[in-house]
Amino acid sequence: MFKRILVPVDGSRYASRAVDAAADLAKHQEASIFLLHVIRNMSLPGEILEMIRAGEVTASRMEILEDSAGIILDNAQEKLDQAGLVGAKRAYLVGDPASTIANYAEENGIDLIVLGHRGLNPGGDLLGSVARKLLNTTDLPCLVVT
Repeated sequence: MFKRILVPVDGSRYASRAVDAAADLAKHQEASIFLLHVIRNMSLPGEILEMIRAGEVTASRMEILEDSAGIILDNAQEKLDQAGLVGAKRAYLVGDPASTIANYAEENGIDLIVLGHRGLNPGGDLLGSVARKLLNTTDLPCLVVT
């Protein structure tokens, strides 16, 4: 039924749980997994900006964000490798997370999006802003993992 599963990852524990759920589904469905990290177009934390100004960090803002994206994708791929699923397609893009995820899914023929119910931002709502917006903007099936 599901042959192409997209897992958006942001480094949160909820995204990690989504990777685990997607791995289980992929094994049973003989599906391919696509990992996607979306770099938000936002400022770096103040501590890192201070380190850049002081010359302690010489990488550009985008280099730092791209390096972080690589680490997040590597960690997700490692979980898939441990589950016996190698060869996931990986990508990172820059933009609004929900709309970027929806567009990527459509462009890549995704059958199912498996995502964490919230990301890195703490909050009391059941769904985080990205999960809520994605559910409201895509017609694709989504599995929201808590």
